[in-house]
Amino acid sequence: MTTATIPQAQIDDAKRTDLIELAGRYTQLRKASGKKEWEGPCPKCGGRDRFHVKADAFFCRQCHEKFGDAIEFVQWMDGCDFVEAIEKLTGVKPMLQAPVKQIAPAPKPQIKQPEGWRAKAEAIVAQAHTMLMQEGPGADYLDGRGIQPHAWEAFNLGFVPYATLPGTWNEQTRAYSYSKQPAITIPWYRGGKLCAIRYRFLVKHTYLDVDGKEREGVKQSAMFDSDFDGVCYGGQALAGCAEPLRTLVLCEGELNAISIWQMAEPWNWDVLSLGSESAKLTPAMLDYAGKFERILVWMDKAEVAKELMTVLGGAYGISSPTIDGRKCDANELLQNGQLGEVLAEARYRACKSDDEKRRLLYNINDAIAQRHMDIGACEVASRIMGELGIKG
Repeated sequence: MTTATIPQAQIDDAKRTDLIELAGRYTQLRKASGKKEWEGPCPKCGGRDRFHVKADAFFCRQCHEKFGDAIEFVQWMDGCDFVEAIEKLTGVKPMLQAPVKQIAPAPKPQIKQPEGWRAKAEAIVAQAHTMLMQEGPGADYLDGRGIQPHAWEAFNLGFVPYATLPGTWNEQTRAYSYSKQPAITIPWYRGGKLCAIRYRFLVKHTYLDVDGKEREGVKQSAMFDSDFDGVCYGGQALAGCAEPLRTLVLCEGELNAISIWQMAEPWNWDVLSLGSESAKLTPAMLDYAGKFERILVWMDKAEVAKELMTVLGGAYGISSPTIDGRKCDANELLQNGQLGEVLAEARYRACKSDDEKRRLLYNINDAIAQRHMDIGACEVASRIMGELGIKG
């Protein structure tokens, strides 16, 4: 195996570890006079004043005369190899593969939507949004899910009284085998242009399709000729700035993404959804995600989360908590008032430096000042204040 088989983003994330904070766990440091470095007894050979450390480098005059980075420090102190050191620093086991010859994949054919599709879809989205903003079953449904009107606006949600269920159109009889049903419209955008519409039914439906096959618990469908390929949901609500100081949450499911955004947008976080666990991140998505200070990955299946965390260096996984014997997703947690605690706790555990913890504290406090308060998140903020010695 070679280091080249480890994702470069994960190597870079390990190297960004604050060495002053890391070395301070092994020895008593004091600030060196007039320099942006600290000094103290060497944690390896014990020599007084031989050990010097900066945020990104260290050396010992006696037993490590050349500057080394955070990965080299862990190897030096713990006697582990390069791969083990990266795992200790990032909390994610690198996925190693034998080097293989890279073969460019055949270009994937683009789905060509019929002429006039976008104009028709935009008209549906606009009319549905207007209908949602009025009192009615669509607004009642979203209210019941804890999703507030400002989130309806941010994601351009809507309501239609009649949406087609999958497999119900009979081409021969030119009729539907099961009646259309009321649904929330969830538009998807690629590069700012509408590319798909998801229909989320107000209740689950069980019915026989045109082939006589029973479909049980159907909760969603899509407008015909929608194109979900190679796009994440939620791009229309991204801040689009200061990513190196922001947190990105990657999840699955549109309502989960909207729920997380509603809770964490006042904390200066961004959210994207893969739509489903079978979707894959494209190289462009990976490049964009890599700009963020920290990424939280929240997937239903642990193996999907681990795969994403491997290609996204420094990502931290969130596990859905189990309440009353079953796992709860983000929207369920939003409804019962626990989403803020789960998100804030995960972000706190993902922090790799005091600066990150301090930034999380300030983000939560800024939201509180805007009267966006969550008890669980406030408790995390109080814990950070105590840990950093900040007085309230």
